[in-house]
Amino acid sequence: MQAPATDSAFPMAPLRSRSPSVRRRLMLLTLGVLLPTSGISLFAAYTIHVEARKSLTSAASETARALSLVADREVAYRAGVLKTLAVSPALDREDLRAFYEQARAVSPGADNAVMLTDLSGRTLINTRAPFSLLSVPQAPVPAPPDLGRIDSRPIVSDLYMSPVTRQQSFLVWIPVMRDGQVRMHVSMASVASQLQRIFDQQQLPAGWTGTLVDAKGRVLARSADADKMIGRSATPDMLERLRLDTRGVHETVTLDGTKVFTVFSRAPDSGWSVLIGVPRDELSRPALEALRTMLLISAAMWGLAALAAVWLGRSIEGPVALLQSDAEALGAGNVVRPKPTGLAETDVVQQLLATASRELRDNEANLQRRVKSAVAEAERAQRVALATQKLEALGRLTGGIAHDFNNLLQTMSSGVQLAGKLASDPRATKALGACERAIGKAVKLTRQLMSFGRAQPGHREVVDLARQFDGLADLVRGAVREGVTVELDPGDNTSPVLLDPVQFELAVLNLVLNARDAMKGRGGGTITVRAFNRRVNDNEIPGLRGGDYVAVGVTDSGHGIASDLLPRVFEPFFTTKAVGEGTGLGLAQVYAFAVQTGGLATVRSEMGRGTTVTLFLPASNAVPSVATATPLATPVPTRSGTVLLVEDDALVRGLTAQALEDCGFSILVASSGPDALAIAASRQDIDAVLSDVVMPGGMSGVDLVHALQRQRPGLPVILVSGYAAVLDTTDLPVRTIAKPYAIDDIARLLAEAIAEHRRSA
Repeated sequence: MQAPATDSAFPMAPLRSRSPSVRRRLMLLTLGVLLPTSGISLFAAYTIHVEARKSLTSAASETARALSLVADREVAYRAGVLKTLAVSPALDREDLRAFYEQARAVSPGADNAVMLTDLSGRTLINTRAPFSLLSVPQAPVPAPPDLGRIDSRPIVSDLYMSPVTRQQSFLVWIPVMRDGQVRMHVSMASVASQLQRIFDQQQLPAGWTGTLVDAKGRVLARSADADKMIGRSATPDMLERLRLDTRGVHETVTLDGTKVFTVFSRAPDSGWSVLIGVPRDELSRPALEALRTMLLISAAMWGLAALAAVWLGRSIEGPVALLQSDAEALGAGNVVRPKPTGLAETDVVQQLLATASRELRDNEANLQRRVKSAVAEAERAQRVALATQKLEALGRLTGGIAHDFNNLLQTMSSGVQLAGKLASDPRATKALGACERAIGKAVKLTRQLMSFGRAQPGHREVVDLARQFDGLADLVRGAVREGVTVELDPGDNTSPVLLDPVQFELAVLNLVLNARDAMKGRGGGTITVRAFNRRVNDNEIPGLRGGDYVAVGVTDSGHGIASDLLPRVFEPFFTTKAVGEGTGLGLAQVYAFAVQTGGLATVRSEMGRGTTVTLFLPASNAVPSVATATPLATPVPTRSGTVLLVEDDALVRGLTAQALEDCGFSILVASSGPDALAIAASRQDIDAVLSDVVMPGGMSGVDLVHALQRQRPGLPVILVSGYAAVLDTTDLPVRTIAKPYAIDDIARLLAEAIAEHRRSA
């Protein structure tokens, strides 16, 4: 058979394989890689848009909230002025002219006017008008709502057109309270344009619009076009949102036609709302820019992929697949281990992926450690803050009842002392002695509780702890039982400390007693009291600022405290002792002393190894105080003279007067400061004044001292109070004594004061 002829001019067509070509496979691979990448890019653009919107909304929300508080401060400032005027003595005297002059003196500027109106709404005082014209009927102003409300909270009006200034204005009212009843109202009318400074002082970002509206939605101030917008009402949809919510975000159109996302926040006190408008275009701009960038990047990647698919061959399929698997391992958080691919480029990428995977693993482990450390630090700081809050709350509670409780103790103490002088039956004398000891324990417990709230009297001085330890040695060693050794180490070159030596000794004694009790059942042990200088860095110890401190640690070799109980050891009334063996106030008092001194107390314990409580006390650069020699005793002054006793409590007043008369004094009594001034003006034979500090009627004992200095210069005054903090901070040339006091002590003070006054006269 003859072979077919061939023609070189017509070659045979090449065979086409049905299998995909390398280029086709690369295109499919590229599509498989780039399509998810493009989707991620679009998702990233959307995420950027969402995050940008959230960021702008959050910033606008914070701005609105901050400005609403600024608006409340505008009201609070005016309310403060009005509260001062509301308690003016001129109103008690019905001296309208004096009140008018006082109101004009404190009125803040010409754009504000103070008015006084009675309950019928009639204007009695208006500082915009001369006092001589106040008898002429005044132009009406809005009346405050809820006229009968009997509290001192300010009332804020909505925007109104002032009939006097013909300007948009607002009012702040304060009720004038007398004997628990509203007698009249004092108010301040202010031109609304003053509120414009709220936005003038806050530079809003370009394009943002800030608006302050009243409770009815009318514009009080605006960051742009204020002259045109003040007095106009917000849009109906915005009014509805303001009616329903106190804060939020609303899509609307501003009064000048701009489409915005409005973030609003209502001020808690005034009821006004701040609206921050952010243009919609500003919210969408980051997303459009991100999308444009992503599209350009995607287009470039698609072009490069197409060129690579044409140029590259089958030899890259394996390395690419290997790179893909490495990338997936990296995304799953696994460590990438490079393998040779035959291509230098893919080998480099593999090395980078391997390095990145190791760094990610190390970073994740480091992040977990830091998060764990941060959580532990936050928990410690929270425990310190909670302990401080508990002590402050207990201090406020005890301080609030101290005056009345000490008055009761004073009444009982004076009565017992007086009865003791009159009693002749030994059995009665013994019973009265038991009563006096019980009263003494009540006084000690009250002052111990008051120490938590910084209400305990004290005398701070710069002390040398080495000298202080010498004085402590006999005290603490005598407080422990036989078999327990106390070692005191004041340290070398320990810095001086500013503190109350008595409170310090009490704190150390409390710690030593706790340590002694912790070693019960061990047949003995060692208690170490050690002081040393300690530099504390910022954030090193939660609740303690960085600086130089003197650390005083008390360590025992007792049973230790369980770790779950350590956070509670400084809580008032918490104790690990059996019922009846402890009050739970010792460590709480130690903690309060350390905090009041400007430092902190910490505790460290290990079961079976013992406990260490450390006081961190701020170091001082001052020279320690040196004890002075005790002066020679002077003759006891004669107990005679006329004493004016000023005391609001009738029981205390009666018993104290009787007891002092028995001591040899002539007693005049007054129940308030004004009564005392009247008696002092009419009786020139008064030799001394004994006055309570806290009294009703608007005049305290301190106020009485100032008034007596003007009326009777040089007249001796002794101040008495159950509020120890008042006595501690009274900077006056007077003698002081805390309730409850012994009659002999107060008689001695009076005799000394009268004798000294007579010698200097």
